[in-house]
Amino acid sequence: MPHSLLTLVSWNVDGLERTLAPPLVAKPTRRKSSVVRIALAELHELLGRPDILALQEARIRPTDTALVVSMERALPGYVCGHSLCRDPVNVRFRGGRAYGVATYVREDLAPRWVEPPAWEREGRLVMFELPQFGLFFANVYAVNGTDKPYFDPEHGHEDGDRHAHKRRFQANMLDQFESARARGLQLVLFGDWNVSRSAADTHPRLRTEEPHRAARAMLNDAFMPALEVEDAFRVLNPDARSYTWFNRVAARYGRLDAARVDYALVSKSLLPAVASATILQEQALRLGSDHAPITLTLDMTSST
Repeated sequence: MPHSLLTLVSWNVDGLERTLAPPLVAKPTRRKSSVVRIALAELHELLGRPDILALQEARIRPTDTALVVSMERALPGYVCGHSLCRDPVNVRFRGGRAYGVATYVREDLAPRWVEPPAWEREGRLVMFELPQFGLFFANVYAVNGTDKPYFDPEHGHEDGDRHAHKRRFQANMLDQFESARARGLQLVLFGDWNVSRSAADTHPRLRTEEPHRAARAMLNDAFMPALEVEDAFRVLNPDARSYTWFNRVAARYGRLDAARVDYALVSKSLLPAVASATILQEQALRLGSDHAPITLTLDMTSST
């Protein structure tokens, strides 16, 4: 009989290599004078040993063979599903070492990994099912819209900017997740969505100008209603002003520029099973990332 309590931590780690590459020594960079290095197993312990550990912004290339192997083996007792950036046209900065998501699931939960869709080339989506609970999970690192042109590698021409690419990515995810719902699965969609849902999720202000308004409206008014999902943290904490992303430059000047862009969307029918949804606010847990980890606990007693 499967365990009834499922714990999940999702975190934009802002570079997974520092948890994988021995020796674990800080590397000075122009952007960060020091980076906290910690083994992934130790990090997992620090985060409360969740059953599912979902990481975004791994920044590992498929061609980084040794790092990929280290990533897959880094957490004993867990299996790792990952998607790494394989788009050499649109992703050239850092030598293509950008984006990427990795999900670790306790091996005795026997996750059933879902084949990544052909349209997902930047390393932004890992999906799996836990059939014993009737659950479908997705680790999402949504596109951050910019004015930079986007080149469509399938058709061989430019196709708008990355704001438009962001909306297409969201529409493609909607179709993907609809197919899981059609098979009777409840959804648990988590990660870095690169959208703040309301004024309560930002400081000092919500960006209401275009194209930010359109991306927000698409998420709140189309994506979520169509999938019948709710923001677990906001349901449990309706008045909280808590954030998951922090502007490092503003922090150096003692200012708060922050937003809640990391969250878990769960099927409405699953809300009674949500035991907790939190943001791990301790700055020490960020370990050099500009994001804070989020947690979700599901009590699946009635499903066991």
